[in-house]
Amino acid sequence: MMVSLEEKIRRLLNIKNEEEAKIKLKKLESGQEFMAEYYALHAYLAISAHLLPQGWMWCWRGLDKNPKDKQLLYTMDYINNELGRDGFPTRFSTSIKNRLEQQRIQIKAAEREKTTILQGTMEIANQMHTISKGTTRLGVINHTLNYYPAYLGYASDYTWPISREMREPGFNNTLKRFTADIVPFYDLFHFHFGKTLTLDHADLDVIKQQRKGTIMHHWGSEVRLLSTARRTNPYAKVKIADEKMLKQNLAFLSGKIPHCIVADEEMYQYVKDYYQKVSIVPLMIDLEKYKPPEVSHPVQNRPLRIVHAPTSPEIKGTPHVVNAIEKLKSEYSFEFILIQKMSHEQARKEYEKADLVIDQLHIGSYGLLAVESMAMGKPVICWISDYMKEKYPSDLPLITANPDSIEKILRSILQDPEQLGEIGQKSRMYTEEHHDMLKNSQQILNIYKEELSANDLS
Repeated sequence: MMVSLEEKIRRLLNIKNEEEAKIKLKKLESGQEFMAEYYALHAYLAISAHLLPQGWMWCWRGLDKNPKDKQLLYTMDYINNELGRDGFPTRFSTSIKNRLEQQRIQIKAAEREKTTILQGTMEIANQMHTISKGTTRLGVINHTLNYYPAYLGYASDYTWPISREMREPGFNNTLKRFTADIVPFYDLFHFHFGKTLTLDHADLDVIKQQRKGTIMHHWGSEVRLLSTARRTNPYAKVKIADEKMLKQNLAFLSGKIPHCIVADEEMYQYVKDYYQKVSIVPLMIDLEKYKPPEVSHPVQNRPLRIVHAPTSPEIKGTPHVVNAIEKLKSEYSFEFILIQKMSHEQARKEYEKADLVIDQLHIGSYGLLAVESMAMGKPVICWISDYMKEKYPSDLPLITANPDSIEKILRSILQDPEQLGEIGQKSRMYTEEHHDMLKNSQQILNIYKEELSANDLS
């Protein structure tokens, strides 16, 4: 009879079930005893939750500190076998043929059953997860690695919260060892937000030496230059004012990575003079998860429900939104919901109940909140600069407002809320045309194929 991976690990660790593992972990954590057993128990719990890459991550972290621990070595072997990694060179294995000291092997993408991609190391607007999901459906293996998990609770294949450890002396060397051990498993590395596997980007040379592909995906504040933004957007604001640093980072990354991806023309203007090639792929969502309500209640029979979700209040223009709302409260009956510090799933439930969503009033382009809300058939207020109006598709249904006009725009909607119904219908149609996960993932897959071909890995 076949023994499941979970059962193998349970026998190896001499535990009866998940509850016993959790009790043991709690004792170890209370005593600050982060010994080999601590990592092995975490690996077991990850495996029990069908999170094999995360189980591998826990084993690796434990073995980096306890390289001869038999429980961790056997668990790592079991996981690698399940992930199809048996035979790859690695420092950590009970099998002699797998050890890194043996002759190194290079397995090209064409020799694998499926091309393997690793995305990392910061999740932005759930896009790593969505790209992974979409491209996996199209036939590749696409894993995600997140070093910076946040309250939004986005899913990832590997999660390693490094915020505390990264301040410790020598931690970058730990990440260099991690790089050496994980790079052989993947054909191409799709990085996001200017982050890579190590803090000093030394991993980029390792990846290049092994003739693997690399792509950088830029999203916003890590490249947005106020001086450039102000040329086309009088309301522009940025999180990072140090343009010299931003330009230095762009010059360095583009010198190591020839190809980058951005979501729209607003982002394109910051990176176009640096990278050899820039591709524009719009934001994407799984439209099956975001649908208009089956039954809608006429807005004329109840107070309008307005929702605003500022992840960065100053950039989103939240003070102007709140000021306008306060002025209008005495004249009109409506609900205003300010969503903050909620998980992504909790926030989505609030968007579902909204009649009107306010995105941002400064950036001049729209983001994930607008896309998700439009997919649910919600009208969205957002500042779109004249420059971006010319760049976006002509059927863009957003209601445009800026800090100077938000009160006036809200007033016109409160006076005539029935106009929102048609805008909501057009919003859903727009996302189906321009933000569908499978359509846009095909664009990403084409970029992967191009990069793999350029590195002779296809």
